[in-house]
Amino acid sequence: MQKNLLLAVAVACTSLAHAQDQRRLQFTIEGTAHDTIYLANYYGNKLYYADTTVANATGVAVFDRKDGYKAGVYAVVVPGPKYFEFIVNEPVVEMQSDTAALNEHLTVQRSLENQLFQQYIRFLADKKQEADAVKAKLDATSDPIAKSALRERMKGLDSLMRGFQLDLAAKNPNTLVARILRMSMPVQSTEVYKADGALDSAASYYSYRAHYWDNIDLKDVRNLRIPMFQNKFDEYIGKVIPQIPDTINHYADELIRRMDDGDELFKFAVNAITYKYETSDVMGMDAVFVHMAQTYYCPKDGRPGRATWMTADKLDKLCERARKEAPLIIGAQGKDIILTDTTETNWLSYYKMPEKYVLIIFWDPHCGHCKKVLPQIHTDWEAKLKPMDVGVFAVAKATDSTLFHDWKAFIRDNRLDWTNVGLTWHVYQEAKTASWKFIPKYTTIESLNYADTWDVYSTPRFFLMDKERKIVAKQLEVDQMVELIKSLEKRTAAKE
Repeated sequence: MQKNLLLAVAVACTSLAHAQDQRRLQFTIEGTAHDTIYLANYYGNKLYYADTTVANATGVAVFDRKDGYKAGVYAVVVPGPKYFEFIVNEPVVEMQSDTAALNEHLTVQRSLENQLFQQYIRFLADKKQEADAVKAKLDATSDPIAKSALRERMKGLDSLMRGFQLDLAAKNPNTLVARILRMSMPVQSTEVYKADGALDSAASYYSYRAHYWDNIDLKDVRNLRIPMFQNKFDEYIGKVIPQIPDTINHYADELIRRMDDGDELFKFAVNAITYKYETSDVMGMDAVFVHMAQTYYCPKDGRPGRATWMTADKLDKLCERARKEAPLIIGAQGKDIILTDTTETNWLSYYKMPEKYVLIIFWDPHCGHCKKVLPQIHTDWEAKLKPMDVGVFAVAKATDSTLFHDWKAFIRDNRLDWTNVGLTWHVYQEAKTASWKFIPKYTTIESLNYADTWDVYSTPRFFLMDKERKIVAKQLEVDQMVELIKSLEKRTAAKE
């Protein structure tokens, strides 16, 4: 009986949600007789085509798709193309205009939301025109008294705008327009002052960050179809939060916790943050990708991941990538590499090198780019890095007779007198059938499989290790390494 009751409630809730999406959108646009009219909706801050219809002989276009339209900001697009935006949040919307002045002649026949929205848009346009005129005068004058008066006028316009927004939202609290207005308002009263009256910039920043989302309901999925939301979201993740991986991870988790687990807004936030840092060119941001993958996507402790929207094959690929990258993020303890030099008898480890820092270089004797850059790196190393107590541990692929020969010849011809090791021809051949001859007496399985261990998907690949043999940098130019080491040394000196 209880199960049947729960099922009935679930079906009722699903039906209610679907019924709320059943809407009839009608637009009479003079000059569009028999034209194809498009309906577009925002997802994030981008418009996507959602539906089409054909206007009748009098320019009436009706959208009434069977599965309805989710609440949010939409646009009607007519040939030209020209478009106007409107709000979908009521069962019926009826509006009218003409192609001669699509936005200027737009009127609302039926829809409180759109009457308010048009009122707001027109007020905005009005004040913007006025503000542009004041700014032009401000830019044109050098008179300090005139400038002061014009700045006060600009402040007055800002205050007028905020007052209009607050008043409209307060009088229509349950409308989607009110949510949009509140979302567009800057966070107020976050300034913190010291005892002497001076602004405390650090405390003000913390206050601003703490109150950033005050005007936004993070459980309202309609946010996804309001362009302002993604703009606010992107600003918070990419600018308000300091771009330090651990800090990003902390505040990303805190933000996502305020959303309903598994709903569309949760999916949007998780996907957006993961993709942003998965594709980032900034060194160290792969740590955010790894954190997001392991926290939200990948199974953990026998529990499934929370990204229920992903197919199994895509999830497997993402989690495998995160698994490979996790040991290689900045700050991770590097796995030791123990391989032979060109004699195939001396087993060398970068952990046992005497230098304070070690630059690991993965390369291939048949890689054209490697052959071009390695001699220059050697020159720069001798001139700039070696004096800073940096050793080089160059790891090469030398798994067949040709690679083995070319590897030794390249080292000799270019006088690469740093530490040279490789997965060499004879070791590689023997290890394929009798790895016990080398493991654990001389080396480790991770060393023989260094390409997988260190995710060497292309060459050359660079890792800078500190005295504890933790990763402090990846893929940096020599001059960048020099500056980083100087910074690390200063930080160490400050602690002593």
